[in-house]
Amino acid sequence: MYSNRKVHSNRRSVGAAGAALAMCAAIGLTACSSSEAETAKAESLEPAAEAQNLAGLCPENVVVQLQWQPQSDMGALFEMLGPGYSVDTDDKSVSGTLVAGGKDTGVDLTLRAGGPAIGFQSVSSQMYVDDSITLGLVHGDQVIAAAASQPVVAVTPLLKYSPAILMWDKESHPEWASVADIGKSDASVVVSKEQLFPQWLVAKGLLKQSQLDTSYDGAPSRFVGDPTIAQQGFANSEPYTYEKETPAWDKPVSYDLLKDSGFDIYASNVSVRADKVETLSPCLSKLVPIIQQATADYITAPDTA
Repeated sequence: MYSNRKVHSNRRSVGAAGAALAMCAAIGLTACSSSEAETAKAESLEPAAEAQNLAGLCPENVVVQLQWQPQSDMGALFEMLGPGYSVDTDDKSVSGTLVAGGKDTGVDLTLRAGGPAIGFQSVSSQMYVDDSITLGLVHGDQVIAAAASQPVVAVTPLLKYSPAILMWDKESHPEWASVADIGKSDASVVVSKEQLFPQWLVAKGLLKQSQLDTSYDGAPSRFVGDPTIAQQGFANSEPYTYEKETPAWDKPVSYDLLKDSGFDIYASNVSVRADKVETLSPCLSKLVPIIQQATADYITAPDTA
C-alpha cells in the first residue's frame, strides 16, 4: 500500500544518544547532547484504519514548525511520532513515521524546533519563508499580528489555556505576587523578540516600557546571574527545569500566569498558511482529528511522548 512512499534516508537509523535527545526534547529539556551513534532497528508498524490513512492526501512528509524549543505543551505532536525516528542536531529537528494510536498513517512527520533554532523569528514568518513547512504552532496573538502580511489559519489548538508566565526569584522579591506587582518596581523584565504580550502589558499599565529587555534566549544564565530580574517562561517548563535540572539555581521560582492578568489567548494553535487551506483541506479533514486524539492520549498517558 505504501510502495510509492518516500522515506528519509536516515530515518530508520537512529543514534542512541539522538533518541535520548528526542525524548529530552519532548519533555522540555535543553541540556541534552549527541555524541555516540548506534543503529536502532526500526519497528514494523500496523497500518492505520482508512479513516486515519493520510497517504495521497497529506504531503509525504508533514513538516511542523514548533514555536519554541520542544517542551511538554507540544507533547501531542510528539505523541504522533512513531518509533525509528531520527534526530537532526544541525537542523534541530526530529523525523519519523506519523502515527495515529501507534499505527502507521502512511506519511512521515518532521518536528522542527523554534525560538533560538530559527533566530527567534515568528512561526508565521518562517512558514512564508520555507514553503516545505506544512503546519506551524502559532499562538493566538501571533495569528492576529500576522493577518495583514503573513496570514495563517488556526485549525485546532493544543491547549485550552496559555501557560505563559512571568517568573521571578521569591527571595529577591518577596513582595511580588502578580505581574502588576512587577510593574510597580523598576526591575528589568527579560523577554524574547517577537513577543506581543509585553507591549500589551505596557498598554494596560501593568508594566513600564522602560522595564522591557528583549534579550531572552531561552538559557537560564541571565536569571541565575541576576535574580533581581523578571523573566518570561511557560508554567509547564521553566519552574520545573530551574528547580530540578539547573544545578546553578536548584530551587523554586515564583510566577504569575499572563492569562490571570487578562492576556488570555489560545496557545499553540496548529495552523496553516491561508493560501494553502484549500489545498490542504482533504489532508486536514483526517489529520486534525488525529491531532486532537493525540492530545487526549498524551494528557491521559504521556509515557510514549
